[in-house]
Order: sequence, then structure tokens, then C-alpha cells
Amino acid sequence: MHLKDSPQSRLQAATILRSPSGAVLGCVFALWLPAAWWIGRDALLLQAAWAIWCAACAALLRRVHRRTPVATPSEMPAPAGADSADHDIVQAIPLSICVCALPGGEILFANDAMVDLAGEPRDSLLGRALGEFCAQSHDRERLGLALATGHGFDDVELPVRRADGNVRWLSVCGRPDEFAGRAALFVVCHDVTVHKQAQRSLIASEERFRVLLGALSESVVLYDAQAKVLTRNRAAEACTWLDDAHAGLPGGHAEAQLFDEQGRALSNDRHPVMRSLTDGQAQREVVIGTGRAGSPVRWLSVTTQPLFHAGASRPYAVVASYSDLTARIRAERALRASEQRYALALRGMNEGLAEWINGSEELYVSPRLSHIMGYDGGGRRMPVKDFVAGIHPADKPGWDAMMDDLLGGGHDVFQLEVRMRHADASYHWFMVRGVAQRDAAGRSTRVVGTIGDISLRKRLEQVDLAERELLARIAAGVPLADVNARLAVLVEGLLNEDSRVAVLTCGASADDSVDVVAPGLSAGFRAALARLPLPSGAGATPLVIADTEGEPDADAHRAALAKEGLNALWALPLAGPGGIALGALVICHRRPWRPGRSDESLVQRLVDIAQLALERARGERQVRELNESLERRVAERTALLEQANNELEAFSYSVSHDLRSPLRAINGFAHLLSEHAAATLDDEGRDMLQRIQRGSNRMGQLIDDILRFSRMARIDMAHAEVALDKLARSVAAELLEQYPVARITVAPLGLVSGDNAMLRQVFANLIGNALKFSVHAEQPLIELFVALQDGEPAICVRDNGVGFDPLYADRLFGVFQRMHGAEEFPGTGVGLAIVKRIVERHGGRVSVQATPGKGATFCFTLQGFVPTEPLGGPVGETRTGT
Repeated sequence: MHLKDSPQSRLQAATILRSPSGAVLGCVFALWLPAAWWIGRDALLLQAAWAIWCAACAALLRRVHRRTPVATPSEMPAPAGADSADHDIVQAIPLSICVCALPGGEILFANDAMVDLAGEPRDSLLGRALGEFCAQSHDRERLGLALATGHGFDDVELPVRRADGNVRWLSVCGRPDEFAGRAALFVVCHDVTVHKQAQRSLIASEERFRVLLGALSESVVLYDAQAKVLTRNRAAEACTWLDDAHAGLPGGHAEAQLFDEQGRALSNDRHPVMRSLTDGQAQREVVIGTGRAGSPVRWLSVTTQPLFHAGASRPYAVVASYSDLTARIRAERALRASEQRYALALRGMNEGLAEWINGSEELYVSPRLSHIMGYDGGGRRMPVKDFVAGIHPADKPGWDAMMDDLLGGGHDVFQLEVRMRHADASYHWFMVRGVAQRDAAGRSTRVVGTIGDISLRKRLEQVDLAERELLARIAAGVPLADVNARLAVLVEGLLNEDSRVAVLTCGASADDSVDVVAPGLSAGFRAALARLPLPSGAGATPLVIADTEGEPDADAHRAALAKEGLNALWALPLAGPGGIALGALVICHRRPWRPGRSDESLVQRLVDIAQLALERARGERQVRELNESLERRVAERTALLEQANNELEAFSYSVSHDLRSPLRAINGFAHLLSEHAAATLDDEGRDMLQRIQRGSNRMGQLIDDILRFSRMARIDMAHAEVALDKLARSVAAELLEQYPVARITVAPLGLVSGDNAMLRQVFANLIGNALKFSVHAEQPLIELFVALQDGEPAICVRDNGVGFDPLYADRLFGVFQRMHGAEEFPGTGVGLAIVKRIVERHGGRVSVQATPGKGATFCFTLQGFVPTEPLGGPVGETRTGT
């Protein structure tokens, strides 16, 4: 190590100044400099002349000084014989100087500073080897080697031990020379103990600083004047986001962006490190955000400290610490959002906060709660006794019981609905709920709760109860007067204790009287109400008289209201469908009063109930009148039907007896004539006789069909479960005896509940018709099956006979309706009419599909018919059977 201010350099400088050359140069320099400055830089010729003159003077002085020799330290004699001037100079030097003999290192000379440094007398110091003062053996060996070689050395630091035992650190410089005719070493010692201690302290401090930085959880980075990273601690080295935090700095990530605390883009020159380098000011806990596109923003707290050289105005470096605030800021934002949601929820629920410290005479009321209770905004302190005094007397026992349980440790959470006095002196319903905070002993120390105005909810609940009660009364058929009386009481309870309600009901016509139901009003006022002009009908608007004394439109009502002690009136019209006037709902008030929006909405719901009750009463009256008229008409029609039935019975009897007797006579005489006079008659006579017999037989059959058709509408049905498969096969077997060449197939049909005899007649008529109209077919085929008809299972009878034109299908089921002549196909035209009547009495219907020359298909449905097999398709698909 070479020190600029070493003892050897100081001694050498003193020697140079005492030498002839040094003295000459110093004098010349001192002479030349003031004149050169006075002449100035522009007079070059004069400057050059002056410089030559000074140089000539210097040469002359040097020549004079060479004639007078000057002693050097190597020529210093022993103290006894040394020149007194040189000795004084060496002694006056503040550095510790000694002369050691070579190669042993014995001290030959020591100045006063050296004696003070050794801490022992000069006599004991002279003659001792220089190496004896070294505190460590390897330093003695190193010093001995330097003495043995005889070479000089510079700035060798050695620990030496003083006579009192203290160790001092010396910076030693040595130059070989002669002393008193001997080879010697001129040694200059500089005490650097304080420097060494400071150096060790600095090293220890730096080590502690490095340990401290390494232990910090914050990321610490040292930047140079160009904002380049010089070093960082372990926490910074472990950070994966530090490159993003260096956005805009040398070495920062190019895609990263900076944001300020509000989330706005931050320019690069606003980075805290750049700001400290620019203005030299420290930045304290600056919040910035950093991130890349598409990634979440990381929030950091940055603190910077600029470093300056002595006397410099711009920093040469900046130390910055980074703290990751992402979790905290997200938590704070979540908390802030939660608080905002809570505040909005409280506002939406119409609730405020209240806080009471146990033992305090006051409680804190939040601004929102003050506003809810009708007072000026802003939080305030409210005496507890005033708060408790505002509770409705009816709810006071419940409040006391809840507080006793809360303070006694029964429960920590409470909830209670109470009525409390509002700022307008009226009582409002409030929901009080909260929690008690307790100490370690379980004592309640603080109570925090929310108080919300639930008056509207309570009124809505009361309206719901009132609606259900009124609807139940209407459904139970309670008289209209009782319903109206209960309606008046319920409306009074919904408004306030000063309200009185009357329900007016109009008659069916304008001449009818007006009924007034008002339990809370006098009979005289009820009579007066019936005469007062009130809104009526759907087109009328409600009448509002807020104060009889202040409104000119109240002249017609003022006297009646004043007689009853009333000052306000609110009348709402009651109207039915089509604007029919049903009456009015009249609400009177003892004080000046005007209904609010909530009053209008609540009362309107009960007005709808009142209109429903009046409509029902009017409807019941109309129904009673209609029933009475209907009963009269039914009695009249019943009498007519009975008369028609009696006439039909008489006709049936006449047909059964009076018509059959002539037919039997005609048929009998024709038969006798055929037996006795057949031989005497010619062919034409015999043909006429046969026609008479056939006509009488056909007339008898027609009479039987008519009687059978009439009985189908009058006889009672005997319901039983009928297996249609068995019934159809039985009928088919009987009919096949008359048509032996025909074939009848019966598919599985199913079961039905009906009259067996009537259903047998249906199958007999349909199968008989099918056989009759298929006789001309090469192979008559009759099929019975089940198919879908308009989505309903139907029993079908299909033939391959002559068919008919489907345009006349509707006429086929009428009485005496035929598609073919009696000469071609016999029959009376009553069979299908009988089928239709029987099917209709079984809750079904009958239909037909036909094509000329290709047969016909008759289908009928029966109520409660259950097919045996799943249906395969609509009518028209081929079915098989046996």
C-alpha cells in the first residue's frame, strides 16, 4: 500500500526544499508568477522576455549555491557530533524517525517522536534491534529479510508493541543510507493505529450492513447515476418482478408498463429512481404499479435515497427499497369495496349505525340513522335516556328484557322490532339488531347495532293480513255490510289513530239508496255522507281536502266535517267492470292531513278488495235474479217436455195397438185369399196379392223399428263391463246363418262399461247392413277392428259392398234416410239412426267413410273404451282377425 501522505514523502519533500536546486526553483517561481499574472496572457512577447530573464537569474543563483554544500540525512553524525541545525530539523519533524544499522537492525538514532511512539527512554531504545518491537513473529521475519537484503521499502504496515504492552499499527518506510560511516537504513514510521481501527470498524460496519440488508424482507437495489443496477440484496435477487419494476430504466423489461396509484399510465421519467436522480430528493413510500399486457398489476411501495459526493449537487448513486403491496392493496380494495357494499346495503335497507359504550350516558348515532329518524344529517351524540324514552310504551317491556339478557351475558346477538318516536312526533316501526363485544371476564363492554325503518314493511304486512282476512270473509259468503265494516277498521289501523273510515255502497239504479258503513263515525255523519257529493265510477278522480279551513272547494263538505270534529277528507271511488259505480271509500282525519304515496299504494290495495266485495255482492244479486228466472223457465220447459213425452207415449201406444190391428187384418185376409183363391187368380192377381203381403210385412217391420227407436231414448241404461270381442263374434255367428257365403273377421277389440243389449243392437245393425250391401260381391268380407279416429280409439266395421257417395254421408244417420231403393236392398232406414242414438248415449260418436263400388267403413267411439292391443294406425289400414 502506498500512502500519499507517508512519512517518507514528507521527508523527501523537506529535503528537496532544502537542496540548492529546490531553493533556486522556488525563488524563481515566486518571482515569475506575480509578474506573469500582472502582464496577462495576451502580451506573449513580454511574457517570453520575462521568462528568459527569470531563467537567467535562476542559473546564476544555482551556480552560487553549488559553492556552499548542504548536509543530507545520510551524512548526519551521531547525536554527540551531529550538526546542531540538522539535528534540530530532524527532531522537529512530527514523524517518528530512526536510523538502523544494517544488517542487524540496531537502532542508532531516534528522534523525539520515535521515543514517544516506543514509550520508553531513549537510552533503552538505542542499540535494540528494530525487529524486537514487532508484535508477531512473521512480521519480525519479514523485517529481518528486508534488513538483510539492504533494500528500501515503502508503506509496510506492522503491528508493534510498546513498553506498556499496547500494540500500535505503524506504516514504515525505509531507505538505505550511511550513518556515521556505517551502512544504515533511514526509517520513517507513521502511527496508523487509528486508521486501522477505523478501517476495521468500517469493515465490520460493512459486514453488518450486508447482513442487515440480507435479512431485510424488502428488496434493496443500488443504482448508479445512469440508473443502472450496481448491486442488490438477496431479497431483490429472489424477486421475479423486479425487472418489471425497472420498466423505463436501463435493463428493465421492455413490455412492462408503470401505473400510478390510481391506475393511470406512468411515464418513465416519473419512476421514483429517475426522480431522485433528477431532482436529488428522496422519495418516501411512492406507490406504483407494474405489469405486462394481459397480466394482473403488481403494486409496489418504493422508497429512494440519493447519495452525494462532498460538495456535489447531483447524486452519484441512489438506493431504492421495494415492498410488494399487491396483497395489501387488494385486501384494502376488497375491504373498501366491502365497506361500500355494506354502506350501500345499509342505505338500500334504510338502516343506520348506533354504538354504545357500557357505562356511558350517551350513544353514537350515525349520519344515516339521524336522517332515518328525521333529524338533520351528520353523526351526533344522543343521551341514552332520550333514546329509551322514545320507545313506544307497549314495546318498552320487550326492550328492557332484551337489554337485561344482553348485558347479563345471555346472548351476544340481538334483534327486536320496536316502535320509536320519529322526529315528526309519530311512531315508526324500527328493526334493531346488533352484537355485544365482551371482555375476557365476559362483561359487555360495547354494543354496536343497526337500526332500520321498517314501517313500510310492517304496513305491507298489515295490508297482506287485511287482504287475506277480507278475501276469506268474501269467500265465506259473509254479508257485505260485515265485510265493509271490517274494511273500515282495517284501513283505520293502517293509517293512524286520528283516521276515521266509511264505506259507501250504491244501489243497482240511481234511485236506490246509498248504504253507509262507518263503525267509528256517528249516525248523523253517516246520514250526511250519503248526501254529500263524492266521486263515483271509474272515470272519477279521488277527492282530497287536506284542510277544510284553507280550501275553497270544501264548502259543500265543511259543515258536515266540522260537526263531526274532522278537518280533512280523502274519498276514493269504487267502480266495477265497465266503469259501473259501486260506491266510495271515504277517509276522514281529525287534523289537517294529506295522504302520501305510501298511503295511496297501501289503501289502493284494499280499495281493490272493496271493489271485489261489491262486485261479488252485485254479481250474487244478479245470479239470484237469473236463477229465479232460470228456475221459472226450466219449470216451463219441464212441463212442455212432460207434455211431449206423454204425447209420444200416446203415439207409441197408438202405433203399437191401433196401427198393428189393421195390418194384422190385411195380412190375415191376404193370407186366406192366397190359400182359397190362388188357383182362380191369374198371374197378375197373384202378383198383386204378394205385393199386399210384402207391404203389410214391411209396414209391420217399420212400426217395430219406430217403436224400438223411440224406446232407445227413454229406457234406462244398465251399465256393466262388456267384452266387445265376444259380443261381436256372437252377433256375427247369428247373422252368418242368413249369409253362408260371407266371411266375417273380428280383431281383438277391448272392454267398455255400457248397456249390453244396446251395444248388441249396434253390432247387429252395423254388421247386418254390411252383409246386406255386400251380397253382390264375389266374396263378401266383413272386418271388425280398432283404429285411431281423431286421436281416439274407435271400433270399425268395414265391408267390400257397393258403398255410396260420401257427399251424402251426413244424411245416412237420419230416420228413414236411405242411399238405395227398397227394391234393390230391403230395409226401413231406421237402423243407423238407432246406432247413432245408442252410441251417443254411451258418450261416443259415429262416422262413416265410403267410396262407390268399394265398400264402406262405419266407426264409432265409446266413453271409457279400453282397447285390448296397442293401436297400430288410423282408419283405413288393413286389420286381420278371426
